[in-house]
Amino acid sequence: MRLFLIICVFAFSSMVGAQEQVAAEKYLPYERPGGFDWLTESPNNMLLFAKRIRPKKNKWWLAGIGLSSAILIKYDQAIVDESQRFARRIGLISDTKHGRETYTLIDWELAGYDLPLVFPKNTNSYLYFIGDGLAHLGIIGGLATYGVMNDDNRALSTASQTVEALFVTGVVVQVLKRTTGREAPFKATKDGGKWQFFPNQEDYNQNVPKYDAFPSGHLATVMATMTVLSDNYPEHGYIKPVGWGLMGLLGFGMLNNGVHWAGDYPLGLAIGYTAAKAITEKNKRQRRLNASQAQNKSDLYFNTILPYAGNGASGFTYIANF
Repeated sequence: MRLFLIICVFAFSSMVGAQEQVAAEKYLPYERPGGFDWLTESPNNMLLFAKRIRPKKNKWWLAGIGLSSAILIKYDQAIVDESQRFARRIGLISDTKHGRETYTLIDWELAGYDLPLVFPKNTNSYLYFIGDGLAHLGIIGGLATYGVMNDDNRALSTASQTVEALFVTGVVVQVLKRTTGREAPFKATKDGGKWQFFPNQEDYNQNVPKYDAFPSGHLATVMATMTVLSDNYPEHGYIKPVGWGLMGLLGFGMLNNGVHWAGDYPLGLAIGYTAAKAITEKNKRQRRLNASQAQNKSDLYFNTILPYAGNGASGFTYIANF
């Protein structure tokens, strides 16, 4: 009984301590970020991402990601088929509409690449667009606008951190996609899609869906964005459940429109989470350092002995901070 009480007290104290740390970190001062931090910090951010993998320390997490991916890959074709059958039954897709239908608002190109601005045309397309770049740009733009208008460095920093996390996520995902060369379901030439490791990059650019299924960049970017938001606004407990719910809808939508296999998801989620944590932890360390340096300067000024001379008297003055 005593042991149980000791465990309960310890657990409660740990919870209170964790809550106090979250509350304290919330009020650590934010610095206004630079406009190009996402670029200038990218080499350091990539290094921080690599360091967070730490195979020895995270062996069980890595094993879980590998095992879940392997199991899902084995049953990928059956999962996609059943998801699409269910989507047809509830009217999300049909034999003639696959759920990828969009309409083009602006059609333009950059450096020889077509970059049309497209919008969803049906419900399943809206699910797919949860992970599209427009959604993330909207969040980043909203935070940046609010931060500028209200002189809110936390909002500005969160926007900057999100861009940094998405940049790292994008680089890692693209390297893996261009290495594994897995066919998307709607381009599959065999059950589960063919894997074409180290595909010709010109062929890749000419027919991207034939090679870019693994891992899921859409889920990676949503996970990265949600993690940055929740780490910087811990007092808003709804961010994580809303984020997970949106990721569930996105995953379902991508199975329905044949863009991804379920086996593409675990690694994508892990990449987005790891990239975001690398960025937010770096930011927290810097904020703690800034606060510590500010406190040290304050202590140096308010807890010191200074010479004094005036009004016919001389000596020393001790200034203390209470």
